[in-house]
Amino acid sequence: MTETKVEPRKPQPRPLVQKPSPAKAPTPRPSGGAPSFDLSPDGIRDLLIAHPELIEEGLTLHKNDGGGASGARFETSVGQIDLLARDQSAGWVVIMVAESAEGKELVGDMLQLMGWVRKHLSSEGQEVRGIVLIDSVPEDLGYAAAAVANTVEFNRYRIGVTLEKVDV
Repeated sequence: MTETKVEPRKPQPRPLVQKPSPAKAPTPRPSGGAPSFDLSPDGIRDLLIAHPELIEEGLTLHKNDGGGASGARFETSVGQIDLLARDQSAGWVVIMVAESAEGKELVGDMLQLMGWVRKHLSSEGQEVRGIVLIDSVPEDLGYAAAAVANTVEFNRYRIGVTLEKVDV
């Protein structure tokens, strides 16, 4: 067996001014499994602020007196409403995107926000209802949610991707 002797490289002098190298696009790497999306509640809020109709057909963000949308992250004296919207019959809809760790306290928080809307924004007899969007249902939510079933709706959200063939 013969040994090969490798000489260490001598450092090459660098010019004082270097030209920037062209930017390379990242090389896509195949994954071993199915892709997944992990959108945070903030990401879901942003998506729904841009597209409230994903929650319910005909749903629109509340507009201020000047006609501009102001129902996104609506501040009240009892907390922030993620989305304050109007339904097709002009009723108020208070929408909360819940953090997964929250449980039965969701109901109390939602009722406070709905009560604020009823007291400060709604007209006599105008409907005020709530929608809580959550990625998983905590164990301690069941009985509290059942008590307000006619006024607060609970929906689990899922994100999907649809690919459609296009003619080019």
